[in-house]
Amino acid sequence: MKEDKTKGFVTIAEERLQDYAKTVARRYELTDRLLYAVREGNEYQVLKIIQEWNSLPLPGRLEDELTEWKYDLVQIKSLIIQELRRCGVMDLLLENLNTEFTQRIHAAASAGECREIAELMALRLCGTNSLREMRDYSFLVQKIILAVDMDLTQTLTLQYFSETLNVNRSYLSDLFRREVGTTVTDYVTERRVRMAADLLLTTQDPIKTVAKRVGIMDVHYFSRLFKRKMGKAPSQYREQR
Repeated sequence: MKEDKTKGFVTIAEERLQDYAKTVARRYELTDRLLYAVREGNEYQVLKIIQEWNSLPLPGRLEDELTEWKYDLVQIKSLIIQELRRCGVMDLLLENLNTEFTQRIHAAASAGECREIAELMALRLCGTNSLREMRDYSFLVQKIILAVDMDLTQTLTLQYFSETLNVNRSYLSDLFRREVGTTVTDYVTERRVRMAADLLLTTQDPIKTVAKRVGIMDVHYFSRLFKRKMGKAPSQYREQR
């Protein structure tokens, strides 16, 4: 009796189809969890979900792996931005981040780079959800918060905002503290340290580069500040996390 050689091929094809179905189902599940974490502003959960997403095999819809990674990134970006709009995050901030990450995705040269972009993009976008209560702030405070979250490399001092907004420095300081619960200086510092922590986890940039990307030119001052806020030096934080 001759052995049916097609049986092995059918079995392999069925297994591949089952694996594909499982991967797609898991991606749908992770997408739901991701959007929920974004709504909650839970950056820790967002990072965990994206890391699991990055570890899954590609569905194989496209022949070119890099193109498929970029296709997935564009989809994730669109879904998160749509969810953040529902949460009331400002369109101006979302459009700036959308433009930035569209350019990053387009320029990505490898799957590894796409994985890094996925983590950074999800964290940056999720971070904007802290602004969902922005409408409760006065116009001046909104302007300060938006400026800080859009570009940490600027000179973001109380004096700078006072001159830019043409408002008395003492009045602006009291207004910000009353509405936000902290000083302008402390708010900017917290945002810089928070962004630096994200960059340390999601990029391989040297510590000096991370410091510059969050607006601190002196790497020694940055390291001392980071350790005071996070309890670990930047290099230790990256290695242990």
